[in-house]
Order: sequence, then C-alpha cells, then structure tokens
Amino acid sequence: MAELKHRIELTMEHRDLILQYGYVSGRLETALRRWPKGQAIRRVCMTGAELHLLIGDLSHSYNHDKAGRDSEAVWELCEHLEYAQRTGDGDLDISW
Repeated sequence: MAELKHRIELTMEHRDLILQYGYVSGRLETALRRWPKGQAIRRVCMTGAELHLLIGDLSHSYNHDKAGRDSEAVWELCEHLEYAQRTGDGDLDISW
C-alpha cells in the first residue's frame, strides 16, 4: 500500500466540494464521509497519487465550468491542495 505522506487540513466546506466535484473512492472517500459532526476542520491523510488525482479532478471541474456558483471555492481549494503538494505543508492559512 502507498504511503499516506500528505496530511492536509480541510474544512467541512472543502469536504463537501471534494465529494461533489472530485471523484474520490475507497479509503479517501471513507475518511471524508466519516467526518465527525460539529468538527469544523479535520486533517485528512492522502497518498501522493490520491492528492494528484484529486487536484486533477477539481481542476477539471473548475476549468470546464462544472462547479457553477462554487467555482471560486473550488479554485481556492485547488490552490490549497497544490501548495500542500509542492511544499508538504497541508496546514490551512489563518484566513480560512
């Protein structure tokens, strides 16, 4: 099994956007769906491949205007995920 080397902080809004505009399955989908009620931010672990595919899925939804009114939020989420992929820093910016 691939190493879960990316630890990404996500908000509940991020989770909803990923489930709506990304194509997640398996372990990652289970981790997102088991979000504790009332928890605003959660750290989710991902493999490099999962993160790469998730960024691609969300970028596709944004670039092909499939995100509709959520376009800006999807773009910002992509930026967060790409930064985490580049730097290894999955922490949310204070402005989240």
